[in-house]
Amino acid sequence: VGIEVVLLTCFCLGFSILRTCQRKPIGCKKMSVSENAKRQSSRSLSPENHLHRAEELLNDGKGDEALWALTGSSSSPLSGSVLVALFEALQQRGNAQHLLRLPQGAINARNGLALAQHATSSNYGAVREVHHVAQATVMTTAIGEALLKAYASCREATAPEVLESLLELKPSEAALLMALGLCAQSQSVRLAERLAMYAKQKKGVTLPVAASLLKVYSQAKLWDKACSVHQELKNAGVIPDTATYGALIKAAVEAGQHQLAQDLFQESKNPDAMNVMSMIRAAGRAGDVPKALELLRQLELREKQIDTTTYNCALEACVAGDDHRSADTLLQQMVKVGHVDVVSYNTYMKLLLQGHLHDEVHKTLQDMRKQGIPPNVVTYNSIIKEAAARDITSAWKIAEEMQREGVQPDAYTASILGAGLRRQPSKAGLDRVLALTSQLQPDEVLVNCLLDICIRLKDRQRLRYVLQRRAELSTSSPHACVMLIRAYGHAQQMDEAWKIWRQMLADEKVLTEDIFMSMVDACLASSDMKSLLEVFQEVRSWLPGFPRATMAFSLAVKMAMQLQQLDLALELYEETTETVNLSVVTYNTLIDALVQSGALKRAMELFHDMTLRNVGPDLITFSILVKGFASAGDLETALMLLGQMRRLQIQPDCVLFNTILNGCAKRQMRALTEQVLAEMENAGVAPTNFTLSILIKLYGRCGDLKAAFGVVEEYPKRFNIRLNAQIYTCLMSTCIWSGDLPMAFEVYQTMLQDGCLADGKTFDTLLMGCLKHQDARRASQVVREASEIGVSVNPEMMESAMLMARKNGPPQTEKMARSKWSRELGQSCQIRSKK
Repeated sequence: VGIEVVLLTCFCLGFSILRTCQRKPIGCKKMSVSENAKRQSSRSLSPENHLHRAEELLNDGKGDEALWALTGSSSSPLSGSVLVALFEALQQRGNAQHLLRLPQGAINARNGLALAQHATSSNYGAVREVHHVAQATVMTTAIGEALLKAYASCREATAPEVLESLLELKPSEAALLMALGLCAQSQSVRLAERLAMYAKQKKGVTLPVAASLLKVYSQAKLWDKACSVHQELKNAGVIPDTATYGALIKAAVEAGQHQLAQDLFQESKNPDAMNVMSMIRAAGRAGDVPKALELLRQLELREKQIDTTTYNCALEACVAGDDHRSADTLLQQMVKVGHVDVVSYNTYMKLLLQGHLHDEVHKTLQDMRKQGIPPNVVTYNSIIKEAAARDITSAWKIAEEMQREGVQPDAYTASILGAGLRRQPSKAGLDRVLALTSQLQPDEVLVNCLLDICIRLKDRQRLRYVLQRRAELSTSSPHACVMLIRAYGHAQQMDEAWKIWRQMLADEKVLTEDIFMSMVDACLASSDMKSLLEVFQEVRSWLPGFPRATMAFSLAVKMAMQLQQLDLALELYEETTETVNLSVVTYNTLIDALVQSGALKRAMELFHDMTLRNVGPDLITFSILVKGFASAGDLETALMLLGQMRRLQIQPDCVLFNTILNGCAKRQMRALTEQVLAEMENAGVAPTNFTLSILIKLYGRCGDLKAAFGVVEEYPKRFNIRLNAQIYTCLMSTCIWSGDLPMAFEVYQTMLQDGCLADGKTFDTLLMGCLKHQDARRASQVVREASEIGVSVNPEMMESAMLMARKNGPPQTEKMARSKWSRELGQSCQIRSKK
């Protein structure tokens, strides 16, 4: 019974404890089914999934649910790290402003400061997004200072109104100094100047702010502005410290203000070695080597020990002043006191190489080895560079010697050899450079040089290999992008060229004329006229600021003509005619293409268009149009153009007149031909042999043999023309078609007496006349004389002449003629085959 009582007591006690644990605590609300589901789902997600889920909810406008997904609560603020991660995820997709959909209180001063501090390492666009979020949620002085530093870290110019809104928060001097230091790194000069002006308005000119601004100017190499800081300090009565004096002296030296550098040097009273070195450099740049050496001697008297760097500075001044004797003396002194290193010899080597003292260079290399100072890669690179400017073969010999001495070439060595190869490009030389660079980490300069050589050699295989090596580099400067676009175009990899082009196009500040011209060159290299048209369309608003756009348009038109894509060339013209000032050469190219395609009406429209745009047509323009209309038989328009040409005081040339004369002669318009001929003479344009041939053909077609002979008798005397074989042949043909074969042979004899050699066309014409008049004897004479002087005659005419001899001559004559002409026919065929 006792045991049962004990067990019952334990059971009751345990049941009571269990009920107490399950009972809901006082003050706790019952959790809803939806909240319980949210909590259960949140426990099952990873942090990355939480962030992705919150991003999706924000994009859908569900800010409360997004906050719950991140914190498990609908009112708790986010932690700084979570807010930064959420901002980055949204900003990558261009939805950073969706942060503002979070409920009030989710972003506070604490996590807002973390986000602003994170923006310091971001780009300008991200900083602007963070600034906008801070303005819409919470903005404190600490957040404003963090944003100020972030803007100072960016190279892009900050809008004035943005900067003023941050300065209204009254940042501390420490924050201003930190921002100025960041401006020096990013070279944000305008922002630094505004910050310095704000500090001056608050506390006047102070040395820390002035020194920071001086550093900004020095980093941006604005040496004149850096020198102006001294005057500002002087006006405010602020005495610079030693470091500031050193920076001012250096700025004065770089700006070429040597007197100011001297004054600052004297003001510093007890200048340190760095200031003395700046003055030595100033003296060297001014060519005052004695002064530089005097400063060195004064420093030697004042200082117990001078380091090698100071001596090298003085040696560099001797080199800058081209003082060989002083440099040699100083180097010997440096060797004597034991303050000489490889930099010393490299500096001295510059002077020797400038004077092309190659024997002295060899002796200096030996001296270096005697001193236990082996030449380094800089030493050999300077020698290779000088040799490559003279002869690339000598440069390669030095590179081989360099490797034998155990000095490994670097990327600069390969760049020097590559630059020398540009002057004498060859595939063998390129292979040597590529073999040299196979074990090197390529840099941008080297790769650009190799790409340029491959493009010059039109070697697509090697070009693609270098492009693969180029992929090892992570970043690309605008200049490198120019070369890459060209290279991808020549390598027929336009997809890669378009990727870079799209990136450049997205950033309007980066897009330059060089990038535009490189894309044009890539399209030309790939013969892609449609892509080229697209490029012009995308940069249409920039074209007025690109002086070389006219040249690019001309190249595009020429390629369209080669590809027989006249329609695309005209479309390009319509797209760019308002933004590109086309030259008369470009118009002539388009008009010539239209004329050749038979589109004379469109050619005249383009002709009128160029006159409306103040692009004056020239002789070539009129010649193209006149030839086109004359060849088409539209002599009226051709003569109208000739009259307009005379009104514009453009002197027609013989070719243009001959074009009109030929058109008139083909239509047998004798009166008009003679009228144009008279106008040609009145214009002072002398006729040529081609002019005479036109007239002879005209009179021959009109059946006026006398007039044809009159041309040959009159014009050579009046205009001192020596008749050529073409004129005589033309006259023979006129005689033949007029029915006077003997006269044709008389012209032939006159031609020979005049010392003019007959050609194949001459013999073919005479033989054709013999066939027409069935004169076998003269045909035999023509064939014999042609064979004697080694001129080939048309084989078909020879066969016809043999048939004529067989038909008209006696059997024996036929047999003799057949054997004789067969030999001559064989010789004629041999001559023709050799030719």
